[in-house]
Amino acid sequence: MIRAWLLVLMLLVQVPEPSSAQDTHRPDLFVRMGAYIASDDLARSEEFYSKLFGRAPVVRLEAFVAFDVGGGWFAVVSRAHYAADAVPGSGAVPYVEVLDLEEMRDRAVRISGADVSDIIVEPGISLLKVIDPDGQLIEFYAL
Repeated sequence: MIRAWLLVLMLLVQVPEPSSAQDTHRPDLFVRMGAYIASDDLARSEEFYSKLFGRAPVVRLEAFVAFDVGGGWFAVVSRAHYAADAVPGSGAVPYVEVLDLEEMRDRAVRISGADVSDIIVEPGISLLKVIDPDGQLIEFYAL
């Protein structure tokens, strides 16, 4: 009889799995990710990224513009106002997954001031590197 109760208890009581570094955050903790880059000419950058992303900004302030890209914000800020010490083209590199890398490359090539790489094909991923007029690298990728 004791063996039967022990079996019932073992079935009813769940022993938590050992925790790892990856599961220490609640799945719903992170809502979306955004990134910003600094620009010396916000109007020029707004025009550049409007053409690159094929859409107008969702937020436009005096020293900040943001574009909805894949559910997160890609923002451009005035270097003088928000990031005076930021070195053009340094720091983190924003990267965005796209459905069609060829279409993204064609769009980038048509924009004046863009330095556009050829599509780089690696095992499991293809990349496109675009450098904006301020020297900021942004990468687009397709899996």
